[in-house]
Amino acid sequence: MSLPRSLRVVTLLLAAASLGACTLTAIPRPMPIVPAPGATPATPAAGMAGAEAACTAAGRERGLDVLGVASARDVMGADGAPERDVMLQVARNGTRLEVRCNYQPVTGVARIMLI
Repeated sequence: MSLPRSLRVVTLLLAAASLGACTLTAIPRPMPIVPAPGATPATPAAGMAGAEAACTAAGRERGLDVLGVASARDVMGADGAPERDVMLQVARNGTRLEVRCNYQPVTGVARIMLI
């Protein structure tokens, strides 16, 4: 008892279409943040020691899954006052990205700049 040729063709096409809809993607795993070889962490200027902690807390307050600090650097604000930009490594909806945080030591305010 064999199937008619047209039914076999339709069955094969449906099987191929259903297999084509499958994607074999690996489940993403968290990777540790490792500094570049030979890189030394930037030493914060006076009054900037709490910038990383303040920015991490600000990111968590915004509902971000903060994985760590990617980099930090001292910058000058629009008014010429010293500030610190901290790049946070965060996870959001299964995607890893870097978010900029600006810390102002005069006021002690950390602001998440981009999401």
